[in-house]
Amino acid sequence: MRAIAAGLTDIGRERNHNEDRYILLPEFNVFVVADGMGGHQSGEVASRMAAATIATYFRTANGAAPAQVPDRLKAAVCDANAKIFARADDSRAHRGMGTTVVAAAYFPARQSMHVAHAGDSRAYHLRGDSLKQLTRDHSLLSDALLERPELTESDLAYLPRNVITRALGIAPTVDVDMTSCDVQPGDIFLLCSDGLHGLVDDEHMKSIIRATDVLTEACSRLVDAANRNGGKDNITAVLVRIEDDEEPWSARSPGALVSGPARVSQPPSDGVKASDVAKASDGVKASASAEGAASESAPIDAPAGEVPQPTPSGEGEIPPPTPSNEGTGPEGKPRAPSKKKKKPKPS
Repeated sequence: MRAIAAGLTDIGRERNHNEDRYILLPEFNVFVVADGMGGHQSGEVASRMAAATIATYFRTANGAAPAQVPDRLKAAVCDANAKIFARADDSRAHRGMGTTVVAAAYFPARQSMHVAHAGDSRAYHLRGDSLKQLTRDHSLLSDALLERPELTESDLAYLPRNVITRALGIAPTVDVDMTSCDVQPGDIFLLCSDGLHGLVDDEHMKSIIRATDVLTEACSRLVDAANRNGGKDNITAVLVRIEDDEEPWSARSPGALVSGPARVSQPPSDGVKASDVAKASDGVKASASAEGAASESAPIDAPAGEVPQPTPSGEGEIPPPTPSNEGTGPEGKPRAPSKKKKKPKPS
């Protein structure tokens, strides 16, 4: 069996830049979503560093790296935490920055999926008609329910919903939660930031994913649904499907897409896809990610470049990234401040 994937990130309708980041590493069957936090675009730096560090860890792994896939994934996330914390500690401009992360690694030999996460970005597992959340949010609200499950909705109403209790870059070390599950052909995994799961309920997400076999289209529809419900935050969705095929996914296309370009979009009207009304601005192309594209050689921390819209089949060649102003909004459109969520305090 093999895993194929697609992803999309969108600035939303209220933010002035995109602090989300995703990455697809088909050659290692690794997929990552990070949601940065910190004012003055520090969150964007943190999420970009998380994606870059995890990618570099797998690409440069040698005999010193853990042999088992879940251990390697956890080590990569911990390495990202250390590098982000060091940057924040060394730079006044980046002081206090951090990022959530959810990373998945498919292990074909064991037919298993392994997930590492810190923060409130989530992983879901869709099999048949059942959508299961694999991760628990590291948030004040979720922690309160874990400690006191008898709390009612009225009790929880007094708690702020935007306070996370764990993230990368806040302390020298981080407690990374790990979970694993067996896979079957047809299984779909969703990795997403809270800009999606906070605005679109689980049943709606499941119906959107089930409505099309094209992963790029499903990602676009998920983002559109969040924007229709307000688009209050940056929105990122990555979908990974397990297929009963032995051909390596990375061999399907000679293109190189190493990280997720931001889609800059006008607010979608009902019945109109955001991808149909997205416009280029200041050198930024509206774009979806590449289902079936390879991740080979482009520098991981380079700005995302121009990516053509996918063909109806969801496939197509992707040129190497070229510099762009990722995350800038359309000219003249006012945006809300970029601060997204309150950071956890170091323990």
